[in-house]
Amino acid sequence: MNRRSRTQSRRLAPPSSARLRAKNAVASQVPFPNATLLWRSWEKTAARFAEEPALLPLESGQWIRFRDIDSSARQLAREHLAGARGAWIAFSRPNGLEWITIFLACQAAGAAAMPLDATIPAENLAGTARMLGASRIWTSSGLEFLGPQRRRGRSAVIKISSGSRREAAPLPFSAEAMIEDGRNTAAAMETSEKDVALALLPFGHSYALGSLILPFLLRGLRLVSAKEFLVSQIPSWIRNHAITFFPSVPDIWRALGQLRGASTLPSLRLAVSAGAVLSAETARRICDRFSVKIHSLYGSSETGSICYDGSGDATIEERSVGRPLPRVSVTIRRDGRVSVVSRALSGRRERITLSDIAEWNERGEMRLLGRADPVVTIGGRKIHPAEVEALLRRLPSVTDAHVRSVRSQSRNYLIAAVESPTTAGKLLRLLADFVPSWKIPRLFLCLPHLPRNGRGKVEEKALQALFREAYPQLPAAEASKTRPPATGSSDSRIKTENSARLP
Repeated sequence: MNRRSRTQSRRLAPPSSARLRAKNAVASQVPFPNATLLWRSWEKTAARFAEEPALLPLESGQWIRFRDIDSSARQLAREHLAGARGAWIAFSRPNGLEWITIFLACQAAGAAAMPLDATIPAENLAGTARMLGASRIWTSSGLEFLGPQRRRGRSAVIKISSGSRREAAPLPFSAEAMIEDGRNTAAAMETSEKDVALALLPFGHSYALGSLILPFLLRGLRLVSAKEFLVSQIPSWIRNHAITFFPSVPDIWRALGQLRGASTLPSLRLAVSAGAVLSAETARRICDRFSVKIHSLYGSSETGSICYDGSGDATIEERSVGRPLPRVSVTIRRDGRVSVVSRALSGRRERITLSDIAEWNERGEMRLLGRADPVVTIGGRKIHPAEVEALLRRLPSVTDAHVRSVRSQSRNYLIAAVESPTTAGKLLRLLADFVPSWKIPRLFLCLPHLPRNGRGKVEEKALQALFREAYPQLPAAEASKTRPPATGSSDSRIKTENSARLP
């Protein structure tokens, strides 16, 4: 056989299995020219920890390696997201491998990932995504086109505002802003590849993105996730999987503090609470029961993380929400509102002013005082609903409170709901010992738990339904002024000349 025949023979011969593996390995590393900086950062993490365990979905009980997650995301991007650069792609998935794979595939394709709540009914998903500006939605059968892109600009992630004060709205973030928030949050908490996090927060929420997903992508933080859970399962999961980091919301911390039987959690070095008010009573109860201090994290969907209580003492002493994170500049304006400057803000804004009002304490920590809502006049005297809310939280056995003003027949009055095992009558008698009559809410509900959404915030509509069930005379919602509670603080006191002194 001459040289030409041998050459043709080699060309026609079927490739060996080794050659096929080599070819597939090369194909899996084909670059994505439109990828975001988040994807470029993930590539470095995936290469560094390729064979290391990355994600443990508790439903399967099997660790998934960084390399396998990277391979799945690449395949998804190549097969389904070609030409998707700049598109806003909505998806709704519970915590787990599929959520992370879709999120990463969007970054590889240069598209913006828009994670929606997994609790949205399937029949409402397309309508919700279209309303929020998404051009495509990921369904069980693949990618579905929703319509032309309504907004322009290069974004990597579209957060959805909580809607606690208004309708939910899309908040576009660049990859650079998301990376800044992730690095700031991880640096403040000192989380790294050495940590194993119990990831029960919905992945798409701002709190979870900053404290779990971004440290996972950027630093190799390992995640143990669950689609559904019972609070009673959490201590055993922490022990069985050597969890070192558990971020959660006050509602979960309260429930953990009420579990029967003392138990230690020797592996847990970092417990964090954010998203809503955490009472000092709950923080002390967790510390006494599990020998773990809870650290408050304060932030917003528009800004990412803002302040952090590094020692945990500020939270347990009901002192503050800590100090600003590295590379985050916080100013308290003359009207008391919190103004934030950082590279982690939504859109192209250089500064965002929030509705929270605050002050600096003598330690240089930030104390949240409430919301910048107008005061109301009751009995000829001006009062802020947050003041009464704070007074109620300081009563024995009260772990949370929600107060708002209602206008009926040209008069204002206060209605309140508290979270406590004590009876409403007993709490009102305690309040009356220290508070003038005009500060006492006219309608008062005492509940074992206030209704909350997945972000840990009070569900105003559900609470209103409970009020109307107990008090049919309550005016319609259109006639009332709603004041949601300040978020992320264990201290929302309003200081006025009429503030009462409680024991």
